[in-house]
Parts: sequence; C-alpha cells; structure tokens
Amino acid sequence: MQTFVKDLLWEFQADFVGFQETIKKRYPLSFFRKIDPQQKYVWHWIPSRGRSGGILSGIKTERFDILSSKTSTYFIMVKVFDKKMRKNLCLVNVYGPAQDEGKEVFLTELAQICYENKDPMLVGGDFNILRFSDEKNKNFRPNRYSDMFNLIINSYALRDLTLNGGLYTWSNNHEDPTLEKLDRCLMSENWESLFPLSNLRKIPRYLSDHNPLLLCTDQDKIKKNKTFSFENSWFKQEDFLPKI
Repeated sequence: MQTFVKDLLWEFQADFVGFQETIKKRYPLSFFRKIDPQQKYVWHWIPSRGRSGGILSGIKTERFDILSSKTSTYFIMVKVFDKKMRKNLCLVNVYGPAQDEGKEVFLTELAQICYENKDPMLVGGDFNILRFSDEKNKNFRPNRYSDMFNLIINSYALRDLTLNGGLYTWSNNHEDPTLEKLDRCLMSENWESLFPLSNLRKIPRYLSDHNPLLLCTDQDKIKKNKTFSFENSWFKQEDFLPKI
C-alpha cells in the first residue's frame, strides 16, 4: 500500500487525497515518511475496526491552511482556507458501511454535515450505496437507503459528478463479475459556482477492487477572452477578400 500511495501522490500531485477501507489501526511516522517524504501533506485518519474500515485524508499545505477538522465513524471533514482562491472550503472523505445495519446512521451524519456546512463543499469516497438500477450490471432495485440517499442529494442541491471512463467503480473480480458504482463525488452548488469546470474520471485499479477517482477543477485551463483587433493591412493580402 505504501508504494501505491506514494506513486499516486507523485503522479497526480493532488491537493487533497482520500483513501477508504485502509484496514489500518495506526500509522507510525515511518509510514508517512515513506508515502510523503517531502512532508507536503497534513494527515488525518480514522482507525479500522477489526479487519474492516479505516479512512485516511491528506491535505497539501502548499494549497490549504487547515482551519478545523472533525471525524466520526464514517467521515473525515476538514475545513480549509484555499490560498489560491482565497476562499474557505469544506472537504469530506467518506467511507460508508457495507452492511445495512449502519447505513441509516451514516446517512443521518451525511445530512447533518450538509445542513451545518455553508462553505463550498466536496464530499467524496466510497458511499457503499447505489442510487439507481443502472449503477449495477446485474439486477438491482433501489431500496430505502437509495431513496434516503437521493433525498439528501436533492434536498441539499448536491451534484453527483458524472464519471468519465466508465460507469462502475467496484468489481468482485469473479469470472462473471459483479460491477457497481459505489464511489462518487458530490459537490454543493457554491462549490460548482467556484469551480465550474470540475470533472471526475476513474483511473486504473492496481491493488484494490475499487477504481481510484481523480477530480480536477481545471481552474488553470480557464482562458481569458482576447480582444479582437482588425488590421487594415489585411486588405492588402490578395487572398483576404476571397477567403472572407
């Protein structure tokens, strides 16, 4: 895992990273020296429970000042000040319960985060809930947890970013595989206003049965409109009028 995380950080130079189902109870300093040798990130985590769960978030200090952080069973929420945009943001890393018994508590916590937060917000990770029947390659009917999840998304005007590169994010890796969209990124209306070019794509799996997701705001690609100037000398070109 250490080499995989280090390679991801080096390749994509992400300002914020979130990992789910880490299955680690503690992180020695040697772990962070391995994955982040230049100490570019501040790390927050939730330990695993037995042989399941665990969340890890990294916030790049070159881009963000950390204002506050909060953890629960299923979330790491970090309030940051974006030095580039000069705005406060809310970044939430999610790992929802795989079993039904914890889903209602998880969705209640998600609704509470959405209700309390007024800053531009991004919520991403493994939600372990399907929204619609086409989010599984085999027979699936949306259930009450799907309905609760959709109600929260609609009530707080969240946008579920369209995934580029394929619909599904998880596979059971069988010969006749079951494929599902368990991972996603939700953004608030004021996040979309601040980062209107936000886009999401999945990248190839390596160690996990989940595809990592890469969210790009593409702010650097926004081009300013250039003033158009007409040159009188163009009339002197023989092919100018025919082309026009």
